[in-house]
Amino acid sequence: MNVIEFAVVMQQKIDANSHKSGWEYCTIKWLLNRLVQEKGELKRAIEKKLHPDEIDREAADVANFAMMIADNYRRDWDDKDA
Repeated sequence: MNVIEFAVVMQQKIDANSHKSGWEYCTIKWLLNRLVQEKGELKRAIEKKLHPDEIDREAADVANFAMMIADNYRRDWDDKDA
């Protein structure tokens, strides 16, 4: 899997959760906690030797929460200078 293919999986996971409110309303602390939870899900999926497609999806969840944290942090940073 390359970066583009992984980004597609990340977007699929975002799209599947589009019914939820956006991450811009979440605190960094909450997102960090969710990142830890998702890391645990990825670890358990690996330990269970799940199919690579499932590992891709779990890894995409981790990456998505990291992206959300970066996005909100940058927005908070930019807002403090406004």
